[in-house]
Amino acid sequence: MLVAHIQIKHVPEALHTELRRRAEREHVTVRDYVLRLIEADQALPSAGDWALELAADPAVTLDRSSADLVRDARDERLSSLFDAQRGR
Repeated sequence: MLVAHIQIKHVPEALHTELRRRAEREHVTVRDYVLRLIEADQALPSAGDWALELAADPAVTLDRSSADLVRDARDERLSSLFDAQRGR
């Protein structure tokens, strides 16, 4: 299996320090930590692909504002959490 190499030069010291700190916290090397970040990024569609997918979806007309829908969903979730906390 052919293995490719990526080298990044001139990484700002603060960024490198934070990468080392996070890698240590995860008990992995900086290489493995950065590779995980790249793999996670590649698992998502690119911004351009996402925009194309979104543009292909039909438009949706709501009978209420999205803020009202989010507020109602949040209130419903909080209510169910309070009920669970009370043992209902």
